[in-house]
Amino acid sequence: MEPGSIPVPVSGPQLYRPQPRRTGSRIMTVLLVVFLILSLVGNVVMVVLVVALGVSGLGGAGMSASRRVETETLRAGSSDILAVVPVAGDVDEIMYERMSQFCEYVKADRRIKAVVLQVDSPGGGITASDEIHHLFSGLKSLEPERGGMKVVVSMRSLAASGGYYISVPADKIYAEPTTLTGSIGVIWPAFEVSDLMKKVGVTPEIIKSNSSSEFKDAGGPFRPFTDQDRTYIRGLVNNAQDKFSSIVETGRKGKLNKPIAQLAIGKIFTADEALGLGLIDEIAYLDDVCMKTAMDAGLTNPTIVRLKLRMGLLEALTASAPGGAPKVELKVDPTLIDSLTHPRMQYKAPELQ
Repeated sequence: MEPGSIPVPVSGPQLYRPQPRRTGSRIMTVLLVVFLILSLVGNVVMVVLVVALGVSGLGGAGMSASRRVETETLRAGSSDILAVVPVAGDVDEIMYERMSQFCEYVKADRRIKAVVLQVDSPGGGITASDEIHHLFSGLKSLEPERGGMKVVVSMRSLAASGGYYISVPADKIYAEPTTLTGSIGVIWPAFEVSDLMKKVGVTPEIIKSNSSSEFKDAGGPFRPFTDQDRTYIRGLVNNAQDKFSSIVETGRKGKLNKPIAQLAIGKIFTADEALGLGLIDEIAYLDDVCMKTAMDAGLTNPTIVRLKLRMGLLEALTASAPGGAPKVELKVDPTLIDSLTHPRMQYKAPELQ
């Protein structure tokens, strides 16, 4: 082409070069942004909820009994109420807190005229047993114009050792035909692991004050027991046994058919045996127990309710959703681990399964 000439367009088909598409990357970017926004909003909501829980106490701890306890109506009736209180599981600090809430609720509601304690427990710690015994004894002092609150026990499958200890304040003790009860005795589980420590190459060093060197680590897991240790610990156990025997003798005064020394031997009794020995008053199921208790309390067609703890908002948020993926759990008895390093006395029946 000569300089200064005008270019002539070339006729014929032109080659089309499509621009590369980036739709996939754009979608991923949008999704990522949406996810980040939702995550940020979720975190803000959780922070607000946690702050609200801390302020209002809706997480469960610190709630008053009137807000923490709710009722399930088992039978509708008059304005008078007979309350069924579930007393299930090991007797420990957790049970004590539950029973404290229930007892506060009963004391605050003047409509409750009688209480049925539905006990299903193998027992547990001696202090928790004694504290819950004290709580239940206190219920009987309510309603003095009516001669006191009627408090009875309805035993389910097992109400042994500490489970029996907390039952004896009741005006009457009922058991189901298959109930196992009794086991009036004290146990001090302890483990001595000095040989094991040697095998794994661990040498414990226990430093004791001069004045306490004789007894401070008696029964500890890191040295062999001595005869002096056994004598010393057995004295503590026997003292707790005397306390247990006295509690039963006082609570079942005039009802025992044998001397307490022949009953407080750590033996578990069937319902029929317990009835013959005077450890319980009758054999009956819960519905019959409620009817008999209402009659004894002079109540006509009372409303029967079961008390239960209301789940706090924080517990509801952290609870597992039903129908979720199955979980594999390794269950380790915390009391076993605790007893390895902190031996202590218990009002507890032997494991039956």
